[in-house]
Amino acid sequence: MHIIKYIPDFQEHCIEIFKSNSPKFFDPEELKLFDYYLVNDVEKHYYVVFDDQELLACGGIFLDLKSDQAGLAWGMVHSNHHRKGIGKYFTEYRLNLLKKIYPGKTYCIETSQHTARFYEKLGFVTEHIITDGFGKGIDKYSMKLAN
Repeated sequence: MHIIKYIPDFQEHCIEIFKSNSPKFFDPEELKLFDYYLVNDVEKHYYVVFDDQELLACGGIFLDLKSDQAGLAWGMVHSNHHRKGIGKYFTEYRLNLLKKIYPGKTYCIETSQHTARFYEKLGFVTEHIITDGFGKGIDKYSMKLAN
């Protein structure tokens, strides 16, 4: 596996990864937001994971200047490759980037009930939950990395 920076050529592959995780992990309505993000809001810290010639995962990191928090953004692994260690490997890579690029910040993520336990195992704690926060049946868990 290798990780490289996202370029617009990867947009359709990332959309395919999103669709493979919908509707369980992402509400189909979020596709518009994700597509907009890929076209207009991708900062310099969005990445993709390849194995041989196949794009397996995508995700990034961010810094919110208003809240002075940094975090994980739009991370996902193609559903055909869940439970193979790719998500953990990629998330740890992004957490290390956060600590290197934005040291001393509070690190956060918004995720669902389906992946909250995964992030708990990596040291995140749930700050609050909004029922159906991402869509019908997909609760929004706001989590922060414990110090």
